[in-house]
Amino acid sequence: MRRDDGARLKVRRWLPPLLWAGVILFITSVPGRFVPHQVGPYDKVVHFTMYGLFAVLLALDFDSGTGRWRAVFLAIAIAVAFGAADEWHQSFIPSRSADVADWQADSIGAACGALLFALFRRNRHSRTTTAP
Repeated sequence: MRRDDGARLKVRRWLPPLLWAGVILFITSVPGRFVPHQVGPYDKVVHFTMYGLFAVLLALDFDSGTGRWRAVFLAIAIAVAFGAADEWHQSFIPSRSADVADWQADSIGAACGALLFALFRRNRHSRTTTAP
């Protein structure tokens, strides 16, 4: 493998979590008056889901070089920190505010997403090692 092929592979691996982080930042940068009122009752579910997917994408990337549990830990840590930074960022957006409950939903979603990744990875690994 050529040197620039490895760099392209790293960029390709990091692209999904970086794009998803961009989607999260874009959505949370929308002023509150433009957020549909229908989202209100499902707000925490949206946070949970967005950060669960973010943690899965991060864990997939980290798993290729660090091992499953380290990937899970790193994915959770980064997603939780990103969630906290994003909540702080929302305090500067008109008609939006930082909300600890939103950050908690982000964090729980990230933990669940990363742990589901680990569970899926373990089951997939055990099926491939026990197959005849």
